[in-house]
Amino acid sequence: MAKKPLMVNSMTGFAARSGAGAGWSWTWDIRSVNARGLDVRMRLSEQIAGLEQDLRAAISAAMKRGSVSVALKLQVDEGEAGEGVDGARLAT
Repeated sequence: MAKKPLMVNSMTGFAARSGAGAGWSWTWDIRSVNARGLDVRMRLSEQIAGLEQDLRAAISAAMKRGSVSVALKLQVDEGEAGEGVDGARLAT
């Protein structure tokens, strides 16, 4: 008797990953559900300009359909909050 191919009835998924380094901590949250076309929604931190285009291209290359939500939360670590650009020194 021939074996029937496995049919996927649901394409739901969830992943979360956190990390820290160089005075920052971050959390990625990615969720997907089945959908006819590819719909990518992103909530990214404003500190990272240009990330959305590259991320959207990577998701489009890996997935052909589904509703995908991606969130990135960035946070400055407590001990690093006082660091910044010294405007007076730049002016000299």
